[in-house]
Amino acid sequence: MPVTAAGEVERTFEVAGAEVLDGADVARVLGHHVPAEPVERLQEAVYFDTADLALHGDRVTLRRRTGGPDDGWHVKLPAAGDRREELHAPLTPAGSAPPPDVTALVRAAARGRPLGPVAELMTRRRAWEATDAAGQRVAELVVDQVTARTGAGGEAMQAWQEIEVEVGPAAPEGYLDVVEERLAARGIRRSPSASKVGRVLGERPAPRLPDEDTAAGVVLRYLAEHGRTLRGWDPLVRLDREDAVHQMRVSARRLRSALQGFGRVLDRERTRALTDELRWLAGELAPARDTEVMLARLQDMLAALPPTLVVGPVAAEVAQAFARRGAAARGRVLAALDSKRYVAVLRALDALLADPPLTARAPRVAREVLPREVDRAHRKVVVAMAAADGVPRGPERDAALHETRKKAKRLRYATEVAEPALGDPARRLRRRMKDVQELLGVHQDSVVTRATLLELAGGGPGPREVTHDFTLGMLHAAEVERAHEVEEMLPAVWATVPAPGQ
Repeated sequence: MPVTAAGEVERTFEVAGAEVLDGADVARVLGHHVPAEPVERLQEAVYFDTADLALHGDRVTLRRRTGGPDDGWHVKLPAAGDRREELHAPLTPAGSAPPPDVTALVRAAARGRPLGPVAELMTRRRAWEATDAAGQRVAELVVDQVTARTGAGGEAMQAWQEIEVEVGPAAPEGYLDVVEERLAARGIRRSPSASKVGRVLGERPAPRLPDEDTAAGVVLRYLAEHGRTLRGWDPLVRLDREDAVHQMRVSARRLRSALQGFGRVLDRERTRALTDELRWLAGELAPARDTEVMLARLQDMLAALPPTLVVGPVAAEVAQAFARRGAAARGRVLAALDSKRYVAVLRALDALLADPPLTARAPRVAREVLPREVDRAHRKVVVAMAAADGVPRGPERDAALHETRKKAKRLRYATEVAEPALGDPARRLRRRMKDVQELLGVHQDSVVTRATLLELAGGGPGPREVTHDFTLGMLHAAEVERAHEVEEMLPAVWATVPAPGQ
């Protein structure tokens, strides 16, 4: 079943009492021409969620709606400011379960639990569309009379009136602010509810976390934030959005690093299984991300070569080889996200927040506990950097620098966790460590690129995928030079890293 996407930028406003707008009122509010009479619709929507409203807790909406131009199944992802992405799938018969392509998009939010109806809304809508002098759509203003039913038999009822304003392609910057001011002048204020169903279902209680000034409070809030982020990237990975795999992998790594780095706040033995599973998840995402990065790198390098050094259709062969690799890597990602093992990871994160394995240090003040954990991570980087510096150039040094990079990343994430409690010193250390990590990342990219070039030329375990060895050799030599340049730059960048607390 095809799923299509559409972004919407809108705000919702409460209408107290029996406020009635006509075409002239709407024209004054929107500041553009609108028809005298609205388009009227009767829309019916059934909203689906888990028994414990997990989708609602993640600000994700799933509904089956009829009565408008976009009849069908809708998934709304969490809003970013006034913008929210809505995914559409074709309508299925009334009473049917959400189709598989739709349930896949909310699988992470649901944590794999069954979905069922939780609310039914009937909306009598009056809609006006404003256009500019060129006939381009500026905005649509709708006045909705909403009746909502909840409960197993739909016995609980609510009714209210609201206004939604959605901007179109011809809306100028800041337009919604102007419209809001004009509505406020009529006593119409922004709604505190993010959605109609949100108003019906209310707030889903979040797990009770320790006080935010304690070590446990700081670490657990970080884990909660990046658990939400991990789940938020899931539907975008399924939709094959640019950079989504990378960002989801980063979220998994952040979670794992926090559990590893603060094992004296959250009992390390009791979180070890979860960190192993987060490593597995990041590993399943890695080939897809690495394929994206490697293809872009090789294409840039080929484009930078003088045409006389590009022998034969090497660019086309590289593209074909990576198309095959990319398809295999994407299949691996989707298989992981559809697995029971992945759902178990998400549930384990929930369980950790609901009943955290706190140590004796966990309730203590964060400013007393967390600096020691950052210091420990910093010392590991110092030791690794010194060890790598003593290794001659070659595969062993490449491996040593890669280990240093991993420890630098852990230190960066440790300071990121502690930053709310430690402030500017942690922020400075994190920023400098990001510079070191990124430089070491360039070095590791060079190592991986060289290995990939050898594989493409048939120097690895697989078949030869590119036949033009001269050009591949030129790229290999360039990557060797790039690695040497990084190694020469590294001491100066490392020297800028402050000691923890400075």
